[in-house]
Amino acid sequence: MRKIIPLILLIGCVIGIICSCTEDDDCSGNARQMLTANILTVISTDSAQWETPYSLDVLNVYAYGTDSIIINDDQSVKNLSLPLRYNVEETTLIFSYMLHAEDTLPQHYDKDTIVFRHHNTPYFLTLDCNFVVKQELTDLQYTTHVLDSIVIVNPTASNDGTENIKIYY
Repeated sequence: MRKIIPLILLIGCVIGIICSCTEDDDCSGNARQMLTANILTVISTDSAQWETPYSLDVLNVYAYGTDSIIINDDQSVKNLSLPLRYNVEETTLIFSYMLHAEDTLPQHYDKDTIVFRHHNTPYFLTLDCNFVVKQELTDLQYTTHVLDSIVIVNPTASNDGTENIKIYY
């Protein structure tokens, strides 16, 4: 009987130590906030006009002023997740499209530039999770070499896949 009591106390201490080391904080809110973009085209007839999903054959997306490649030769692109910069309130992305000319080789690339202006607001999440930056679009400018237009649907970037912008081709 004397041997059982110390054994029970030892097992209780081990269980207590293991349980005290588990992670209670959920830092999923600390994930990188992204802009979600859907790629669409507008189909018009004499009596109606509607938008429909569009697919880009081959797309590259680069962050201007850095060596960051956000998307590298992605094919059949219908939607995008785009990061915004934390340290400045303007993010410039270059969209490079591989275009296939009829019966000619090699393929060639054409580019569009999109400038996102956004407001960054850091806020404290928890002691374990640190700070998170809330990012909200305030304006955007873009070239129209290949793309037609961009519409802001929801200005607040998130990590839950909510649509922020519509890119029309």
